[in-house]
Amino acid sequence: MRPVLVGLGKSTNNAADVTLDMFGRRLVYFIYDTILHFLAILVLPLSFFRALRDGEPKVFFQRLGFLLPQGIPEGSLLLHGVSVGEIVALRPLLKAIQEKHPSTSLIVSSTTRSGRKTAKRLFPGTTVLPFPMDLPWTTWLYLKKIKPSAVVLLELEIWPNFLRNCDQNSIPVAIANGRITEKSLDGYRRVQRFLPQFDKIALYCVQNEAYAERFCALSVPEDRVHITGNLKFDSLPPTIEAQSPWKDWFLDASLFVMASTHSPEEVDILSEIIQDPDMKSLCIAIVPRHPDRAASLFSKLKSLLGARPLFLRSEMKEGEPLPEGSVMLVDTFGELEAIYPSGTVAFLGGSLIPHGGQNVLEAAAAGLPVLVGPHMGNFEEEMRLLRGIGALQSGATPTALVRCLKEWLKQDSLAEEAGRTGQCALESGRGATERTRVLLQEAGLLSPDS
Repeated sequence: MRPVLVGLGKSTNNAADVTLDMFGRRLVYFIYDTILHFLAILVLPLSFFRALRDGEPKVFFQRLGFLLPQGIPEGSLLLHGVSVGEIVALRPLLKAIQEKHPSTSLIVSSTTRSGRKTAKRLFPGTTVLPFPMDLPWTTWLYLKKIKPSAVVLLELEIWPNFLRNCDQNSIPVAIANGRITEKSLDGYRRVQRFLPQFDKIALYCVQNEAYAERFCALSVPEDRVHITGNLKFDSLPPTIEAQSPWKDWFLDASLFVMASTHSPEEVDILSEIIQDPDMKSLCIAIVPRHPDRAASLFSKLKSLLGARPLFLRSEMKEGEPLPEGSVMLVDTFGELEAIYPSGTVAFLGGSLIPHGGQNVLEAAAAGLPVLVGPHMGNFEEEMRLLRGIGALQSGATPTALVRCLKEWLKQDSLAEEAGRTGQCALESGRGATERTRVLLQEAGLLSPDS
């Protein structure tokens, strides 16, 4: 009788734990939803006027689950990337699915306006949508309207109500190109028992072993976590020669590309450069992360640079090389990939401020050595790879960065050799796309090859 009694006691405790978990989970969702609805009352009017300003009023309603396009095939695969970087990384996977699973209808979603613009440019003919606001009724409406067969989320863009509604509607969810920082891990650990329930995700395709261990630390079953490599290696463009008009403007000149910059990085770095007489002839292309900052930034640069030539990309015409020491502010969208092949060294922005950095791989793939500031928490693996082979240097201050820049510019061969080393390393790291596609098929999120 004793074993039976022990067994019954254990079952009772387990049942009590389950009941407690269910109660706690419902309580946490209630608190979460209450806060979100309160914030929505404050934020939705502002979001509506911003959508009007951007000429996208329809997007506002689509994020609430309304005015979604008619005729989307039921059972489509929804692929989501939060912004430009994730959407670009999605390119080889989407292409592989289209080639090997031609009967699979695809939908691409992105949270940001720039992400959606990039998706429409990269994936013509594919339905592109905004991602829904994470209110319980908006996510329910959204999923009811588009009726996806499965969802693939790039990196770690998960929202509790979206995930919960997918689970309730038997829509399997996978993470592709998964990564999770130590900071994010600490945050998720505090609420993992209730929110957002990582065990509801069917498959984790992660970039490396460190990320795999972090996901397993969140009680994700080990058999769901697979190391596939980084999709961004496969999404990198093939090596191309410098092209017009950039090669014409910066012919034979050393060009410092300041890419995806945030305020006040441009002014802080240029303030150091213009004080150095050895860098008087250096040409500079500044590509802000948000081109709508260009007008105000142009005024600041004009005051800072004095007599040094300053140009605005939208006002330029193809033609003769620019004067020595020219600075060009790029106020147009989507040109960074074309600028890199004409560059000598690149600085990646969002790294001198606590933003987490920007993707360093595109610059490295084009053969440029890379400079970054101290705040690269969102790209730890990429930074570790490039720094380990001498293709990346970091500096804690603008002064330190400019010092590194000078070292690379002392001889053309130094920058060229460092850039070539990074380029070769990225070529050898390709292959994540096929590994991810196979796992998605094996997990039942993709139909067998046609």
